[in-house]
Formats: sequence, structure tokens, C-alpha cells
Amino acid sequence: MLLNEIGEANIYKMLSDETRLKILKLLSSESLSVSGIINKMGMDQPLISHKLKDLRENGLVISYRSGKNIIYKISDDSLRNLLRAGSEAGKKIERICKCAECDE
Repeated sequence: MLLNEIGEANIYKMLSDETRLKILKLLSSESLSVSGIINKMGMDQPLISHKLKDLRENGLVISYRSGKNIIYKISDDSLRNLLRAGSEAGKKIERICKCAECDE
């Protein structure tokens, strides 16, 4: 499924959740099983499974069976590019507070 078929606002909604974003970043570099994601993230299985369900139902990841495991991967290279661009932008954004209280 191409990202433009999903809807831009829905993509950003999925990316706005920190856990879903972390899962997508992991999957942007390699395909992983649920247990592989759990091991790398150190989070509980029910939480990871729920977030993967959200991502799959919204078309951001796809899954396939490999033996007894279900493997997840990014659904489209353009999502990988979006994640990379977001990461680069985040590094460039100045993190200094500009409010009046901090300027004192």
C-alpha cells in the first residue's frame, strides 16, 4: 500500500505516539518478529502487539509468517524516508527556550 493511499493526517497521527514511532524506527532498518521488537525495546508484549496492530491496520507496517513467527516490516520505502527526514530535522531544531522567563 502506498503512503498517499493512507492519508497524510493519519500517518502523522500514527507517528505521534512515541512507542509506535520507536517501533517504526526499528523496522526501518530491519524486519523483526514481535519477540525481536520486545527484546530491543524492553517493553511488555501486550503493549507492543497493540501498537503493531494499530500500525498494521493503518497500513504503515505489513506482516508475514516465517515458521512460527510473524515478521513485521515497513510497508513502503517512502515511510522510511519520512522517518529519516524527521530524525534529521529533529537534530537540527534548536532546543533553547525562547520564552521571556528564560531570557532573564
